[in-house]
Amino acid sequence: MERWAGRVAVVTGASSGIGAAIAAELTKKSLSVVGLARRVERVQELSKSLQSESGKLYAVKCDVSNEAEVLAAFKWIKDNLGGVDILINNAAVLYDTSLTSGSTEELKKMLDVNVLGLSVCTKQAFQSMKERGVDDGHIIHINSVAGHVPPGDSVAMYFATKHAVTALTEGLRREIIKLKSKIRVTSLSPGLVKTEMPPKEFLENHPALNAEDIADGVLYVLGTPPHVQVGRTFYTQATASHNPQSSMERWAGRVAVVTGASSGIGAAIAAELTKKGLKVVGLARRVERVQELSKSLESATGKLYAVKCDVSNEPEVLAAFKWVKDNLGGVDILINNAGVLYDTSLTGGSTEELKKMLDVNVLGLSVCTKQAFQSMKERGDDDGHIIHINSIGGHIPPGEIYAMYCATKHAVTTLTEGLRREIVKLKSKIRVTSLSPGLVKTEMPPKEYLENHPALNAEDIADGVLYVLGTPPHVQINTYVPEKPSVFIFKLPPSRRKEEIQERLCAPTHTRRHIPKDTVPKTSSSLFNNFVHICSSVQFLLPPTLRYVTACKSFAMKYGTAPGPPFQIRERLISSNYTTLKTVAGRSSDTLVYI
Repeated sequence: MERWAGRVAVVTGASSGIGAAIAAELTKKSLSVVGLARRVERVQELSKSLQSESGKLYAVKCDVSNEAEVLAAFKWIKDNLGGVDILINNAAVLYDTSLTSGSTEELKKMLDVNVLGLSVCTKQAFQSMKERGVDDGHIIHINSVAGHVPPGDSVAMYFATKHAVTALTEGLRREIIKLKSKIRVTSLSPGLVKTEMPPKEFLENHPALNAEDIADGVLYVLGTPPHVQVGRTFYTQATASHNPQSSMERWAGRVAVVTGASSGIGAAIAAELTKKGLKVVGLARRVERVQELSKSLESATGKLYAVKCDVSNEPEVLAAFKWVKDNLGGVDILINNAGVLYDTSLTGGSTEELKKMLDVNVLGLSVCTKQAFQSMKERGDDDGHIIHINSIGGHIPPGEIYAMYCATKHAVTTLTEGLRREIVKLKSKIRVTSLSPGLVKTEMPPKEYLENHPALNAEDIADGVLYVLGTPPHVQINTYVPEKPSVFIFKLPPSRRKEEIQERLCAPTHTRRHIPKDTVPKTSSSLFNNFVHICSSVQFLLPPTLRYVTACKSFAMKYGTAPGPPFQIRERLISSNYTTLKTVAGRSSDTLVYI
């Protein structure tokens, strides 16, 4: 957050709940924060309580459903602070109003605040950034899980307004791309949160997140490097208890096992955990590399131990975990990072390479998971964490290459959910997370591919791991697509050429995945253009996955061939009521948040 120090953030609905929590946290991070609210006296009281902080909170009276007040508020910001760098659209109202007999005034108020007010504030903030040449600004809509599921038999208009916010997020993203701006757009969608909005009796009978949990999510999104766009993060209320400690401090001195720790993502994670004071066991075939890394970390507060282990060899895995038990007591955190990738054809490729991918990416992960869970269970460790380093390949259909690799990652996606369900059945609070990066600069992808495509750094993924581990015990972050997705990280392009804009037409809400035109085979460029045209004509209001599938089917029927590599990250399809979320796969869960 250091790069935001001294800059200006506007938070709407800042008088209580999520808005107040966000305004307070941003002030503590040295920002000049403008809290807009009807009950301005509450923001003034909050500002007084934050006088010792390095930032400053300004209270400005504003009802976002009143355009004149919004314009006056943004004029005050321009005159007194120069302009806006961050906008947090948090203001919203909820009325339990029937569509068939309810108050027209209440229906109108929800539309005016939740949709139109958000839109007016967004326009003013964007214009402020544009006229000052601010190209690294950030607009965050505090949406709701109600914006992604069908309504139940009540509060239908509230759900409708939040679905509108979901569509507006995507519309804004596309407009900004068309304008060749790098201003980022994020939608953060909480489930039930302890605020003044939900009925008191509903909060008493359902697990809920704290407003501070949402504020933490905002800080994480804002704190990612400019080249990283967090597509979406799902939080669940894991337990009814609350531990306010939301940093890596509670893990100091505890034991983490990282597989595939000799290079790339594994080495970066092992290094960061060691710096955070953990005892880290790096498992790798090339153990000498982990030993070298350990020597370079001798001044760190933690310690990195190098243990030779090929995760596709079960006796070696068992021996490694026995070493951990005998020497360190057991495992508290498991990072399943080891993976292999071969460009092997399904129709004529090497059986040995196909088998190796299955043995390492799926079976090895499963054996390590079992050993880690047993270690936690036998020691009564009920706050452990198991993290699978998955891949975006585990959530999209494969192209004409790497089919087995994608298949193994789809298996990891399923194993994540299977493990989560088993752990819930055992009444354990051990957490499970799957982290799914896109292209990362490691030894795995072909060198020529990395040279021609934007990619993340291994340290970006390590940062994601630290964020997941650092959330309070009552917050669970799950990566599971299509049922329970979590962290998707993509590299933002250094520029957005005009011809790239259409190539993103079927990209899902909130993702900024870069798909350069030169990745499309030159021999199929005309077909690709036709596919783009079909994508652009598919109904926008269809869920993103259906838009993509519909476009593919239309393309195949017309041209007799597939459109080439997939450009769509599978979006979550949910069929649900307000209290119980059920996905198309029959998945049920409690409260959710996603970015």
